[in-house]
Amino acid sequence: MGDIVLLDEQTINKIAAGEVVDRPASIVKELVENSIDAKATSISIEIRKGGVSYIKIVDNGTGFKADDIDLAFERHATSKIRKEEDLSRITSMGFRGEALASVAAISKITLTTKNINEDIGTKVRVEAGNIVEKQEVPAVDGTQIEIRDVFYNVPARFKFLKKDYTEAGYIEDVVTRIALSNPYISFRYINNGKTIIQTSGTGNLRDTIYDIFGKEIYNAVVPIEYEMDDMRVTGMIGLPSISRSTRMHQYTFINTRYVKDKTISTAIDKACEQKFAINKHPFIVCDLKVNPAYIDVNVHPAKLEVKFSDESKVFDIIYHAVRSALEKNNKETSPFSIVKEEQKVEQISKDLINNGVIQKEEKKFDFEAATKKLYNKPIEQSNSNSLIESLNEKIGDINAEVLEENKKENEVVDNVEKQDNISQDTQSEEQQVELEEKPKFETETYEEKPEMLQDEKEPILYKYIGNVFDTYIIIQIEDKMYIIDQHAAHERLLYEQIKEAYYSKDRQTQLLLIPILVKLSTKEMDIVLNNKEMFEKSGFMIEEFGDDTIKISGVPNIGYDIDYKSMFRDIIEEMMGASKTEKSEKEFRFLATLACKAAVKGNMKLDTKEQISLIDQMVKLDNPFTCPHGRPTAYPISKYEIERRFLRK
Repeated sequence: MGDIVLLDEQTINKIAAGEVVDRPASIVKELVENSIDAKATSISIEIRKGGVSYIKIVDNGTGFKADDIDLAFERHATSKIRKEEDLSRITSMGFRGEALASVAAISKITLTTKNINEDIGTKVRVEAGNIVEKQEVPAVDGTQIEIRDVFYNVPARFKFLKKDYTEAGYIEDVVTRIALSNPYISFRYINNGKTIIQTSGTGNLRDTIYDIFGKEIYNAVVPIEYEMDDMRVTGMIGLPSISRSTRMHQYTFINTRYVKDKTISTAIDKACEQKFAINKHPFIVCDLKVNPAYIDVNVHPAKLEVKFSDESKVFDIIYHAVRSALEKNNKETSPFSIVKEEQKVEQISKDLINNGVIQKEEKKFDFEAATKKLYNKPIEQSNSNSLIESLNEKIGDINAEVLEENKKENEVVDNVEKQDNISQDTQSEEQQVELEEKPKFETETYEEKPEMLQDEKEPILYKYIGNVFDTYIIIQIEDKMYIIDQHAAHERLLYEQIKEAYYSKDRQTQLLLIPILVKLSTKEMDIVLNNKEMFEKSGFMIEEFGDDTIKISGVPNIGYDIDYKSMFRDIIEEMMGASKTEKSEKEFRFLATLACKAAVKGNMKLDTKEQISLIDQMVKLDNPFTCPHGRPTAYPISKYEIERRFLRK
C-alpha cells in the first residue's frame, strides 16, 4: 500500500484557514472587507481579550439573502466573480470565497443578517465550519457577526498568539488602514468596552486623519493629487516636522486595497530625498487608482502583495505625485516664495512698462500675451492667479501715480495758457518777464518715461534683525520672524553651486602650493580609484602616490578655511556607504558631503554684510527650505505666537 492519502475535509479546511487567518486581526480584516463590499457606510468592530475570546462586527450593508447563507460558509463560494476572466478586472476587496469558511473552521460564529430586499432576517450558529442552528429572526438591514474562541480547535496555532494587548494592537492597525482607505465609511473600534477609533465618514481624508491621529498630524499634512496617463494618485503626505524613523506611518493602497510594495516605497523615498532628514520617513497615505487589468492581486493569501504589468510607470507616478505635493506646499507656505514672487512681480512690471507693452490706460491685461510679446515666450507661472493679481495691482498702482502726476502737469499747463491769454498791455514788465520764464510742460506717455520705475527705490522684501549665538540669522517677513541656521542655509547654497558646476563640467580647481598626502586602506583606495572621475569633476586633482597613498594637488575652489584632508576622508566614508547603489545616489552623497564640509559652521562669526548676502542668495534658490541632508534651514515664529507668550493674546 502506498504512502500517499487524501486528507479529510476538516483537516483541509484547517490548513486552508491557516493561510488566510493567522491571528484575530486577519479575521477582522477579512470580515470588514466583506462589509465594505456589501456597500456599508457604517461599520462597528468590538473585541475582548485581544480578539481571541470575542469579536463582533456590525454593518449596515446590503446583508445576506436567506438562500445564500448555507453556501456562504463553504470554501470558494463567492458572489464577487463568476469565471476565470473576472480575475483580471477585480474591483471588490474580496473575491476568493475563503474568508467566512476559514473563520468558521477555527472558531464559533453567530451570524444575524437581513437583506435590504427581504422582510425578515436570518440567524445561524456555526461551529468548526458546520451550521448547527438556523432560524428566522427580526433584524435591521445589514449584518452582525460574532466570533468566539478563536483557534479553540487548533491548539498549535493558538499557542503562538501574542498577549492580548499585542493582538489588540494588530487589530487597531487593520482598522486604521481600512479607515484611511475608506474615508466615506464611519468606523468604530471598541476594545474591552473602550472606544479606541471612531471616524466620521465624511468622505474627507483629512477628517479621517484627524479622527485617528489627532490635531498634530492633521495640521502637518498636505494633499497629494496627481494624474498620469490612465493612473491617478490621491492622498496626504506629512511635512518633515512629523517624519518618523520607521515606515510605520506609511499607508499605501492600490484601488483602496492596502498593499506593501517595494516599488512604491522606493518611489516615496526618492521623492522625499533632500526634503527629509536622512533616515527619516514621511507620514503618508496614498491611493493609486489603476485599471485592474494592469495589476494582479491574486499573488498572496492575505492580498498584501500585487504584481504590476509595468513597474516603471507605477514608480514614476508615485514619485512625481509625492514630489509635486511637497514642492507645491513649499512654494505656497515658504516665506522665500513670497520674497521671490514679489521680486518677480517687480521685475516683470518694470519690463512690461519700460518696453511699452503695458499702456497707462490698462487696468487689466492678458498676462500670457504680454509676457510672450516681451520675452518671445510666456513666463512660467507656479501660481498664475496670484501672480497675475499681484501684477495687475502693481500696474494699477503705478498707473495711478502716473495719472496723478500727469493730472498735476496738465493743471500747470492750463494755468500757463490762461495767463498767456491775459492782455499784454495790462501786465507789468516784471509780470511779463516772470511769465516768459515759467516752464511749459507737455503731457508725457508711459513709453516716454521709462526711467520712472528705474529710479524707484527697491522694495524691502525682508528685514534683517540680527544674529544670535554666531549661528542663527534672524529676519522678519511680514508678520513672522524666521530663525535661519547659517550652516544649513550655506550648505544648501553650496550644494546647488557645486552641483551646477559638476554637471556643467566647469572645473573650479584651486591649485595647492604644497600637495596633500592621504594614506588610505586598501578598501578606501579602491573607492577613490573607482570613482576618480567623480572627484576630478568636482574640482579635486588627485593621483596615486604609492600603493596606499593619494596625492591631492588641487581642491575645489569653494572658499573658507577648510581642512581638505579631513573633507577627503569624510567623502570616502560616504562613498563607502553608497558603494553598491546607483550612480546618481553616489553622486548625491558625494556632492552633499562636499557642501556640508565646506559650509560655514555654527559658532562661526559672520559680519552683517556676509549674513545678508547669504540670505539674498538663499532666496533665489528653487529649494531653499532644507539642506541636502534634509534638515530645515529656517524656523518660523509668528507674531501671534510671540504675543501669546507675553499674554497679549
